[in-house]
Amino acid sequence: MENVFDFIIVGAGSSGSVIANRLSANPKNKVLLIEAGSIDNHPYITIPKGISKLVKHPKFTWAFPINQNRRPDIPSKEVWIRGKGLGGSSSINGMIYSRGHAQDYEEWNTLGGPGWGWEEMRAVYRRIEEHELGSNENRGGEGPLPISSGKFRYPLAEKMIRAGEEFGLEAREDLNHPSLEGIGYYNHTIKNGRRMSAARVFLHPAMKRPNLTVITGIHANKVVFKDKKVFGIDCVKNKKEMRFRCKKEIILSAGALLTPKILQLSGIGQKDLLESLKIEILHESPDVGKKLREHLGFSMPHKLEKTRGINHHFRGIGLVKSIFQYYFSRKGPMATGPFEIGAFVRSMPGANRPDTQLYLGAFSYARSRSSDNFPVQLSHTDSVPGITIYGQLLNLTSEGEVRIQSKDPKKAPAISPNWLKTDYDKEAMVEMVRTMRRFVKQPAIADYFGEELVPGNHCQSNSEILDAVTRLSTSGLHATGTCRMGRDSKSVVDNRLRVRGVTGLRVADCSIMPSLISGNTNGPAMAVGWRASDLILNAV
Repeated sequence: MENVFDFIIVGAGSSGSVIANRLSANPKNKVLLIEAGSIDNHPYITIPKGISKLVKHPKFTWAFPINQNRRPDIPSKEVWIRGKGLGGSSSINGMIYSRGHAQDYEEWNTLGGPGWGWEEMRAVYRRIEEHELGSNENRGGEGPLPISSGKFRYPLAEKMIRAGEEFGLEAREDLNHPSLEGIGYYNHTIKNGRRMSAARVFLHPAMKRPNLTVITGIHANKVVFKDKKVFGIDCVKNKKEMRFRCKKEIILSAGALLTPKILQLSGIGQKDLLESLKIEILHESPDVGKKLREHLGFSMPHKLEKTRGINHHFRGIGLVKSIFQYYFSRKGPMATGPFEIGAFVRSMPGANRPDTQLYLGAFSYARSRSSDNFPVQLSHTDSVPGITIYGQLLNLTSEGEVRIQSKDPKKAPAISPNWLKTDYDKEAMVEMVRTMRRFVKQPAIADYFGEELVPGNHCQSNSEILDAVTRLSTSGLHATGTCRMGRDSKSVVDNRLRVRGVTGLRVADCSIMPSLISGNTNGPAMAVGWRASDLILNAV
């Protein structure tokens, strides 16, 4: 294989798939895309409800242990998962398509630099989207990415929307409104009952082009430079070391957990860390791996009263019926993501935009004995009817860190989320729980929400709620900021996503986001990939 390329992209996830498509659209560009995982040919990937199997499958997921305890007396059992293979996390996620609040992008513009405000990013989204509701000033209708809304509806879901209106929210046909606040059916990257991953939409069509080479099962070790200019990248595949030369640019799109790892192994990062591991410092960049911010979620399952809900669709004969319905019609409970209803609300007094995202569905997961210390995500549905409200705090202020632990590229990075380190985060999580409790008491649904199973009605004081949240909350799996874009010299990349201190290297994934997105990150990751492509194509 000839090993010299114009562009090399590391990571075939949501951002990398978009970049590979757009750069290879010009036949003059010789493009290489490398991906540590495998091809995305497993049938569970295309079935929306296949998520419950995929997130436990080591072939399709990275599983990063969190070695920072929530409390001194509770050993950490926390694991952050990410997609592994073509499509990255877009091949295993819940398929919720959320863009965030317009103000999120105005903050990017302020913190990161010009070109990232809402007007610019709205234009990007409109070029990406093929929304089934059609185009308007805020969404696209003719782009490559199919977006659908509310394909699985049932009476209790409609009552949940009515409860949102009673709560003071506007019921929205399209939950992706620039002001965000409201309730409605989630938008999903689903079409005709099939998951529309970034690989399926952007990468597979591009793989037919002779100027795009895609290699799977290959691990990027480090970027190689000559006089601080990109020369190539060192990789390993099947224990064989390989080097690929790059004539123009390398783009790191390995995600918020692995992109900083590659930079650190390449000699770009914190001086004390690199010196401690005897890695030659190419460029001191103090914020590589730092400024990690995440969403923190808390699930509150209840017993369901007056109706069966949908648990029975995923157990025994009900599951058999659901599978048959899916295979014959691509409809029903197997043809959508884990939650049907979404809402964006304000929990903290004085919040200038929604700070809490709610997920609602007439189902509940079976709790394991370990749930008193740390809940098991995506376990089997409960054998008795249940209903769940799950909340994510969107604007946490605690900052974590990702650090390599060794010069050995096979060693996983150490991840320290530093959950709930600020007074704001502690207060906001308590207020989020209280907001969720107020929501389920709305007249339209109050009779359906029975006994609160987690944390339980005994948990009422601020200290009791905070203790429960500390023990039982879960990562939103939306990490950002570890290679943040900024105007200052400590930032890792500039507003054109160029890594400071070197030439020919960019970062384009969620790690560049200088502040959190008010919602799920798959859509924004694709938008970053599209915006990065514009910057790259306009520079050459």
